[in-house]
Amino acid sequence: MRKAAALNDYTDKATFTVSGQFKWGAVDDSLKSQSLFGGKKYIEILIPSSRPGKQGSEAIVKLIENIPEDTLLVFVAGKLEKDIKQAKWVKGLQKKAISIECPKVYPSQFPGWLTNRLTRHGLGIDRDALEMFVLLTEGNLIVAKQSIERLLMMEVSGRVTMENISQCVADGAHFDLFQLTEAAFLKNPKRVYRIYERLKSEGMRPEQILAVLYWEIKNLMDASLDIDDGLSIKQAMQKARIWPSKQKIIEPYLISQSKTQIGQLVDQACKVDNVIKGVVIGNPWEEIGYLLFMFSAPETI
Repeated sequence: MRKAAALNDYTDKATFTVSGQFKWGAVDDSLKSQSLFGGKKYIEILIPSSRPGKQGSEAIVKLIENIPEDTLLVFVAGKLEKDIKQAKWVKGLQKKAISIECPKVYPSQFPGWLTNRLTRHGLGIDRDALEMFVLLTEGNLIVAKQSIERLLMMEVSGRVTMENISQCVADGAHFDLFQLTEAAFLKNPKRVYRIYERLKSEGMRPEQILAVLYWEIKNLMDASLDIDDGLSIKQAMQKARIWPSKQKIIEPYLISQSKTQIGQLVDQACKVDNVIKGVVIGNPWEEIGYLLFMFSAPETI
């Protein structure tokens, strides 16, 4: 909305956040003042609690009855409960303005939201690709939307695969996460350390790195257990949903690592998770560093 407003010359922007003893007169003053640069006014009023109070309700009703020309007045509120929807200020806005309701997408609903978005564009998605897509977009609807747009630009048709997801994020920090695990599988600790330090410096959070590491370690353990049950390495990798383009580097890793060693990775990943959540005292970055050392060490620990 802000971008569309700017494109239509609503460039004189003012933002107000309603909380506590908010002075509604400041909004009136902004509406009456002349633009310094000649652009049309864009006034944004944020009401996080969705409850502006009696004084605020009266002020909003007056505002929407007396909006100057060349002024775009935007209200952004939190969830409107049933009683709030009956408030005079809400009904007044609904009569005078365009109302857009944006329900919150909860984590449990996010996979369904992504699937529905892809379906609108005629795309299905493999289960493992969906899990990775959810992991990388972290419930951020804007990032998810942008990622879907990149998939469409890549001219993906039919079903979205893990390879597509990898290519889709290849221009950002998330691509470094794929490089990080690839370097670990190749047992290149120096490269692992460089990528790890770069991710830290770029603001990547510990839980983001752990999520991708745990994904790979879980797949390793699943494949290792199936090999013990008699499957060939290739069959085990396919069953563990390790995508074909990665099987070439993961196969030697599986051959060189025992189930016990992979189990140690699982244990350390769980410890990192507990440290991040505050269940166990420790430094998340140090614990992730140790996990990466275990993951990529050329020699048996």
